[in-house]
Amino acid sequence: MVLIAGAVGLASTNPGPDAFEEFAGDQLTLLLTEELCEPDGLPMVLRLVIRDCPGMVRSQRGTLGRLALEHTRRRNLGVASLYRTDLGGQDLLGSLRLPHYRAITLAAAGRFVLLRTESFKREER
Repeated sequence: MVLIAGAVGLASTNPGPDAFEEFAGDQLTLLLTEELCEPDGLPMVLRLVIRDCPGMVRSQRGTLGRLALEHTRRRNLGVASLYRTDLGGQDLLGSLRLPHYRAITLAAAGRFVLLRTESFKREER
């Protein structure tokens, strides 16, 4: 009886796609801020135009979350879910390319845990 109650409890707290979208938006915001807002992250012309790079990236949190969700497959295991995200590599502005990321995320008990992440250039795929 206790095992059944525990399984039901875990299943009811298994985070769904909406929660994943928020989590992914937060994670991508942190990652892109680190990559794009460092001194060599953006081309010189964009650095002259963009005064607050971290603020610009933060303002795109919702869009980044939706983009991640569109490029994610969910495997619902009932008491937990595995999310596999494969995102990036698209050209943004001329030679500026969105970094390519792959991630596997475990969702259970209302939490998300990144199990594996990779970042690489398109030709390394």
